[in-house]
Amino acid sequence: MVLTGNAIKKLISDGKLKLEPEPEVKEASIKIHFAESLTVKPKEFVIATSKETFEIPANIAGLYDGYTHLARRGIITHLGSMFVDPGTKGNITFEVFNASDKEVVIEAGDRAGHLILLQVKD
Repeated sequence: MVLTGNAIKKLISDGKLKLEPEPEVKEASIKIHFAESLTVKPKEFVIATSKETFEIPANIAGLYDGYTHLARRGIITHLGSMFVDPGTKGNITFEVFNASDKEVVIEAGDRAGHLILLQVKD
């Protein structure tokens, strides 16, 4: 089951889901941002991390998905698994690829994508 924004906010207020800095919660996801500025050359592959650090409880999993505004510029923000395991602590690591023929500058704090949370049941 995909968690709604209200369910995410409740997990945060109850201390079950921890995120720093204070997250931007959408209708059914959390906005994820780049921690550092990047200049990605055409056809270049780089690794980056999220500004957000988190502790996900053992009964919640995440799915990371990129935003279309970067894709329209030729930037792909994940090439590997988009799955974030239950109980994960830390940042999201992005595999960033510039598929365009132009250099793209990404500023620290720019949106990278969003994290969709799912309830895990036995």
